[in-house]
Amino acid sequence: MKNITLLITTVVKKREHKMEHEDKNYCKIKCNHCGYVFVPPYQDDCTCRNCNLFSIKLFRFIYGKNNFVNKVESKEVKSISSKNIKGAEEKKISKIAKSLYFYGIVSKERIPIFYNDKKWKYFLELTNNLDYVSTRTLSGTLDKMLIIIGNEGEVEENKLIARFFEKNGVIHILIGNFSDKDSYWIFNQVSMFFNDIVQKDKINIKKLTKNEKREISFKMNIFLNNIEEAVDLKVKFEKPNFIYIDNWLRLHYFGLSSESVGVISLLLDKENILKFGEQKHFEPDSENDISRLVKKIIDFGESVLTAKIEAILVSILANMKGYPRWISVKSGFQKYRFFSIKKLENQFYLYCITEGNIENLESLESFLYMYLKDGVSNKFTSSLKIFNEIKNKIQGIIETIPERKFY
Repeated sequence: MKNITLLITTVVKKREHKMEHEDKNYCKIKCNHCGYVFVPPYQDDCTCRNCNLFSIKLFRFIYGKNNFVNKVESKEVKSISSKNIKGAEEKKISKIAKSLYFYGIVSKERIPIFYNDKKWKYFLELTNNLDYVSTRTLSGTLDKMLIIIGNEGEVEENKLIARFFEKNGVIHILIGNFSDKDSYWIFNQVSMFFNDIVQKDKINIKKLTKNEKREISFKMNIFLNNIEEAVDLKVKFEKPNFIYIDNWLRLHYFGLSSESVGVISLLLDKENILKFGEQKHFEPDSENDISRLVKKIIDFGESVLTAKIEAILVSILANMKGYPRWISVKSGFQKYRFFSIKKLENQFYLYCITEGNIENLESLESFLYMYLKDGVSNKFTSSLKIFNEIKNKIQGIIETIPERKFY
């Protein structure tokens, strides 16, 4: 930690250093956010004059990534041709693309603090939405999300894991192909460094100024740039190493939508594990009206779940070239609840809320698809008749399955 802090101090001092040998052959570098071409004199804090965001390309070119990773006292930047800088930059970007895709920090109060890539910025707001659903709907702590990039069924490199870590009222987000062990190590190191910045600079997260955001961005990008060298990178995609107590997956809710229109919504949680009965005050009209009360709770729960899920889906699908396969919420020691999404034909999406062992998800989805295939075989035409029939049929069958558990 002290070594990396010393590296940060060394690099910050270099902000006053003016580059020599301003050769036009090697100074043409594009901003990785907006494409603006940097020309000397460069911004000392490595921000783009056009979009005002920190440029990792300019930072690496000016300060030299490997110079201060291997030694605290870095050497002067050497003049190289535009051909060489392009080749070197592509090699570095290729390496990072297989390890750390995105790192972001957002407060629980929905204040964006830091992100290292503008195209993933929307993930900050999405994280707040997922955190709300995790705590209010699934009664747990936001843990992980498996992201499918492109079409499902392709090579493993098209899968990414997003991990979430909450500390001191802020949520850290890491997207990349890291093992659980490496991810938690990164979270601990970055969160400690971020807290040091906030404390030493006396920054009020609830009242961040533009200058404070820029200073945080500058220091955080340097820190992340170094921490990639400190962790054993996992280029190959690995399955999340959950340790499950349960050998079953229990279904609490499932829905079906087509182009953001919900066509099936079925809440099976009569035991109120999801605590929908506590989210709205219900009272029976009479002592003998308990069954009607239960129906009110279930109808309310279905409406709330459908609205929340559709909002999340719209946000994700509008920004991401892919979709989340599942989102895990930690509900206890080695206990997990899941919100899963399965892309079907004709722009239909099947989503489920479950608990237990996610390895049984395909078994559950195969069971549901047996009854859904007639409805999703054609594009949705605004008629709900066939879907109402499917819903009633599935509900009747699931009620015969002991505790709604799939193995």
